[in-house]
Amino acid sequence: MSFPSATCFLLIILCSGSSQLTVNQYEHISVAEGNSATLGCFVDEEEIENLGIQWFKQLPESPPTYILCHGNDSAIHLAEASTERYQPIRNSSNAHFLHINNVTTNDSAMYWCLVTKSPCHHIWGKGTRLSVYGGEDVQAPSVSLMSSWVSQTDSHPLYLACSVNGFYPSVIKVTWKLDGLSTPGIITTGPFLSEKAKTFALISIMELPDHQKKNVSKVSCEVRHDSSRTVIVKDSLDCYRDF
Repeated sequence: MSFPSATCFLLIILCSGSSQLTVNQYEHISVAEGNSATLGCFVDEEEIENLGIQWFKQLPESPPTYILCHGNDSAIHLAEASTERYQPIRNSSNAHFLHINNVTTNDSAMYWCLVTKSPCHHIWGKGTRLSVYGGEDVQAPSVSLMSSWVSQTDSHPLYLACSVNGFYPSVIKVTWKLDGLSTPGIITTGPFLSEKAKTFALISIMELPDHQKKNVSKVSCEVRHDSSRTVIVKDSLDCYRDF
């Protein structure tokens, strides 16, 4: 069994005086089952050959799992559970790629790159959502929107809950919009396994204070599930009172 070099270990050490690197990743990639996916990790202000690059895969409600390390000594160290489908590539001055051959639905997940310059200096990318479509086990979500609305004179905050059920794989994106504009301030739980085998569910909640709800004419929940090539939009006209 081969062990990673020192450039492949994530060490937690109290350090000072290290300049920060900027690490970027593709936000989202969607590919058909059986094809190849290429995930990118891009670094500013440093030559990629001087850095150690690690890749991790993360499924819902699970910690990231280690895939491989491409050390700054050019050595490649695969995790025991990884296969040769994973191929690291350095082919430019500031870019590193993880190439995944013959992807399946089960490869749908969040993928993180971790860049290490020294034991004292490491930084995570922002993650890439990989969605694989075309598999026989893909399930499209169903979406319902619920509201706490009582009346126009009600002075309490307005709560809307977007319930998303029965989808597989778990990679999905929920976006709230107020009068067509994306908004922060969202509480999302999930994805988590639902009662039906091998499908997931989540709930996303939007809170509008009294002063804000009076100035908004429409609230929308947009659910994007690329593995099933599905985009579903529910707005406040579609919702029903549930709590």
